Amino acid sequence: MAILLAALTSVFYGVFDFAGGMATRRVHVFAVAFWSNLTGLALSGVIAFLYHLVFGASVTVSDLAWGALSGVAAVAGVVFYFEGLAKGQMAVVAPVSAVTLALVPFLFGFLTGERYALLAWIGVVVAAPALWLTVATPTREDRPGKAIYGLGAGLGFSLMFIGLAQVSGEAGMWTLIPFKCASVGAAAVLVRVQGIPLGLPRKNLLLSFAAGGSVLANLTYLLAVRSGPLGLVAVASSLYPAVVAVMAFLVYKEKAPPQRIAGLLLSLVALSLIAL
Repeated sequence: MAILLAALTSVFYGVFDFAGGMATRRVHVFAVAFWSNLTGLALSGVIAFLYHLVFGASVTVSDLAWGALSGVAAVAGVVFYFEGLAKGQMAVVAPVSAVTLALVPFLFGFLTGERYALLAWIGVVVAAPALWLTVATPTREDRPGKAIYGLGAGLGFSLMFIGLAQVSGEAGMWTLIPFKCASVGAAAVLVRVQGIPLGLPRKNLLLSFAAGGSVLANLTYLLAVRSGPLGLVAVASSLYPAVVAVMAFLVYKEKAPPQRIAGLLLSLVALSLIAL
């Protein structure tokens, strides 16, 4: 069940991140981040309340603190990611961040006592090249890519995964509120400092609101990591670039190069091995 929930996390991240990506084609990414996180904050309040009514919850200050720290880490990852893309380093930033996100929580889980079956290890080994092939793009630039941005983004997202995994199972979903509060606050500061207007065209605003649905991915990730090992759940949750690639084909009819098709197939193989 944990790996199925993690796979659903990848689907949610992929779909809603794709919506956010559509919005950023014409407006600034930090404005989109502000509105999407504000929507996510509202949704997180509803989710936390309903979960509490059905299952009950007993949240502590520590749980709320881990949620807030995870939110800050998520925003840091976004800043590194888009700063790298802005400098024309997509060919390096995207795959480095994806592979880092898959491997760092996995190694953290292993070093803190988690042990995995042989098939799971093979699945993780397959996942790394799968992610690279799925998101890597050819580049004609002669100068080496600045992998530091991809590494920073991957570490930020990894800390988000690790931080959320520290929340107790008794906390319900209340930790999603400080998580999103921190994200909204950080996005607001970035918007203010850079003087970015928050007024968006109707279509982009609606897409930004839709991107806020990524809080559903946070929900399924929390459920997954409470019932399964962090390392394997994180790897399965990090396969969302495959979902983004499929969405690009369905919406924009983008033709997938052979390496991307290979990455998609390897992602399925990796997920299957980890699930087994």
